[in-house]
Amino acid sequence: MYKLNITAQINNDLTNDDITKIKTKLYELNSMYLKSDEKVAYYYEDINTNNVLSYNPDILFYAASSIKVLVCTMLLEMAENKKIDLNEKLLITMDDLKQDTGIIKFQKEDTYYTIKELIRLAIVESDNTAYIKLVNYVGKDNLDKYGKELGAKHTMEGKDLFGLINCNDMIIYYKKIKNFIESSKYGLEFQNWLANPSFEIIKKENIGNNIYVKKYGSFDIAYHEAGYVLDKNPFYLIILTQKFKCDDKEEFVNNTAKKIYEIHKIIHK
Repeated sequence: MYKLNITAQINNDLTNDDITKIKTKLYELNSMYLKSDEKVAYYYEDINTNNVLSYNPDILFYAASSIKVLVCTMLLEMAENKKIDLNEKLLITMDDLKQDTGIIKFQKEDTYYTIKELIRLAIVESDNTAYIKLVNYVGKDNLDKYGKELGAKHTMEGKDLFGLINCNDMIIYYKKIKNFIESSKYGLEFQNWLANPSFEIIKKENIGNNIYVKKYGSFDIAYHEAGYVLDKNPFYLIILTQKFKCDDKEEFVNNTAKKIYEIHKIIHK
């Protein structure tokens, strides 16, 4: 069993009955996590009230594709500051092709892609070839520095270009992403890519049929989804698990999202 770290900060003017309902649902949620034989974590933060619910927020997981948002944010910010041109073309050779997720791997010859198109493919298609090309373009050390400057502690740790994550670092990334989307001329397009990927784990009915601005990660034992939900009262939602090889992985993540949203609705009844 991994170390248990649960926090709950409820700052609203709620009735005693509301608090009892929240505690009951939180108990059900955390009991589900305690019964899990695998490493699991979640983080919820109400954006307007700063209410926080979390379980194992500091436990590290292999990032898989969830980390792809970081280099994309970095590049879009560089473009915003006129340090790069998103229309610059990068050559993807046949030797560059990476398997697993993505569509570039199906190209039949060396092909040029704009940086903007590679960002879109890294997000919408979770394209591994696009992602690795972009990381190599900015440099792994520079990407690590960028994450650390945002306040993250574990950016790019590990032997590959994906590294390790935890809820505490992911919330830092997504607060940056939310702020960038709301202030940048590239924001609406970036949000649209994140909200409409070719694959997503959490079903919209489990989060009130709201837009979820997020990126999933799914490889080997890693099975994550992280981002923020554009509810009437928006909130961050990060769920990290090592359940990829388990039959209940999708159900577990969706049950987590559903239970958290039920609590969220009580807070904002």
